[in-house]
Amino acid sequence: MPQRVGILAPSGRDSAVIADILGKAGIEWLACSTPTELIEALAGRRAGVILVTEEAFRQTDLEALMGWLKHQPPWSDLPVLLLTKRGGNPLLQSNLAAVLGNTTILERPFYPGTLVSAARSALRARQRQRQAERQIEELAARERELVEERKRLKASQSRMRELNEKLGRRFAEALSEKHILADIVENTDAFVQVADLDYRWLAVNKASADEFERIFGVRPQVGQSMLDAIQHMPEHRDAVKAVWARALAGEEFTEIAEFGDPGRDRRFYEMKYNTLRNELGERIGAYQFVYDVTERLEDQQRLAEAQARMHEMAKLETLGQLTGGVAHDFNNLLTPIVGALDLLSKKFSTDPRTARLITGAMEASERAATLVKRLLSFARRQHLETRVINPAELIEGMRDLIQRSIGPHVPVDVRIEDKLPPARIDPNQLELAVLNLAVNAADAMAGGGSLTIDVSARRVGAGKVEGLKAGDYVRLAVIDSGTGMDPATIKRAIEPFFTTKGPGKGTGLGLSMVHGLAAQSGGTLRLVSSPGEGTSAEIWLPASESEADPLDLKEPGPTCEMRRMTILLVDDEELVRRATADMLHEMGHDVIEVASAALALETLATRDDIELVITDYLMAGMRGSELIERAREMRPDLPALLITGYARFAHQEGGPARLAKPFRAADLSREIAKLFQHDKVVEMASHRRKG
Repeated sequence: MPQRVGILAPSGRDSAVIADILGKAGIEWLACSTPTELIEALAGRRAGVILVTEEAFRQTDLEALMGWLKHQPPWSDLPVLLLTKRGGNPLLQSNLAAVLGNTTILERPFYPGTLVSAARSALRARQRQRQAERQIEELAARERELVEERKRLKASQSRMRELNEKLGRRFAEALSEKHILADIVENTDAFVQVADLDYRWLAVNKASADEFERIFGVRPQVGQSMLDAIQHMPEHRDAVKAVWARALAGEEFTEIAEFGDPGRDRRFYEMKYNTLRNELGERIGAYQFVYDVTERLEDQQRLAEAQARMHEMAKLETLGQLTGGVAHDFNNLLTPIVGALDLLSKKFSTDPRTARLITGAMEASERAATLVKRLLSFARRQHLETRVINPAELIEGMRDLIQRSIGPHVPVDVRIEDKLPPARIDPNQLELAVLNLAVNAADAMAGGGSLTIDVSARRVGAGKVEGLKAGDYVRLAVIDSGTGMDPATIKRAIEPFFTTKGPGKGTGLGLSMVHGLAAQSGGTLRLVSSPGEGTSAEIWLPASESEADPLDLKEPGPTCEMRRMTILLVDDEELVRRATADMLHEMGHDVIEVASAALALETLATRDDIELVITDYLMAGMRGSELIERAREMRPDLPALLITGYARFAHQEGGPARLAKPFRAADLSREIAKLFQHDKVVEMASHRRKG
């Protein structure tokens, strides 16, 4: 069944505009003219996600949709994209979102990329729910099998009860001859016990005697008090007495409870108690039929946990998708800000006050860019420049930096195992992660303490460390002697924006960033802690069989000066395009600006003087990477530079050069120079002077 977005936007051209944006992004949609049509589409599974405007519902229509939402199956939590008006009533919008349930609010006007990202996130969440549906159906089938098995057991119990009634009628006669157990009772799989009003065993079949001995270490003896038999275990004696007291008082009931010595085994049992009467109908005791139902309860628990896990996975996937989309838009906003500040800093370098203000704004922009990187790291969508490195060399090189960062009140002890294998990771990101963990550890030791960084090789077996496959790993542990964390805090520690620090003292993204880096590198972040015992934050990275690269590897800088050239600049974000053009003009280049890939191809077809193409990656209609491929079909030797704030894009071997947003003029100039460093269009400064 295809996944579609059901659209209900009756006002103006909203529906057509939204459908056009989704269609260009390759997302299937279904436009509905009325709420009734939308509900019919949901009921017929022709739409898996709905996108509605806040003005689309009258009260009766909203009640009809609420009726559908109320009767969703347990696995379903319909994703709703709610388009609100800027300046609308926040309380009404919030109440509408609360009524609709699993709702993402998008304020109009919005970026097409934000809408597409939210729609894909919602469709992916719905797909996860469909997977949950299939798993739940499989588990439900198993549950039905268990129900049928229980029915068979009940039928067996019913037959056994009939036999026991016959046994009861013959009990007085059998008791005088010491024939306590009938053959049929002795050979059944059920655990059968019979006791008089003083808790003395009158009969115990072999299966019950074996099980009692296995879980309590004492074998029942006919004529012995069951309470005396386990007198040395008061807790278990009280539990046995409590349940038998009800039966011996005349109550007939079925109950599930856990019994057994923890040092031996504890199991869950379904116990059915009935009253034992003599031939005159007088109550003389009670008897029980017991079945071990531990596995059945575990199956039920696994079913419930599977439902909870699938729901949680859907929520985390949605959060990760939204985080990546917001970070992409934020990078586009930061690019013109950083570019403008960079140009202003050169023009006003002689004015101390203006220079100070520009420097402060630039520092704030860089902090914002760092925050975006942490968001992307949490969402596991940041671009990593991975290399095979020697972790020991990296940590040794950071020793002084770590000590200076946390202060002299906490001494740093670095322990590195000999012959440590290399690991593949982005060394810059790993340095940030280790420094982040060290600062967190120092914050947990405000009164002083000790910090140990332990790097060692580890071999992990299958299922031994959560989140890791079997294999060889490098474990980098940052261990402090601080306050530690309780289980509830550990469980939430890597959640984005969760922090135990005071207001203004932490973003709550540090551990999320470290976890995202480790997971994206094929490893995991493991926290081991308890209150008052300190914390060990462990980064596990897969060991590499390749030879480690030197850490101080630097790209060679340009050795020649670039001449003035004509550059085609392509970006559908006007602010970003204008800021980039200003940087290029400042460098002395001629710039042709276009707002789409289609216009860029038309320009290339008519202009032979274009010597370089600089294009954004994520654009409506055609991505920058495809534009470069098309351009090189026209002009195979045409240099190209791809600029991107899109988190998922990563450089591929043989692919176009890449520059991440936000960037400064120096970054842009360096990338252009690298493209032309070995090209025929490079001219030496002397040649430029001759021209």
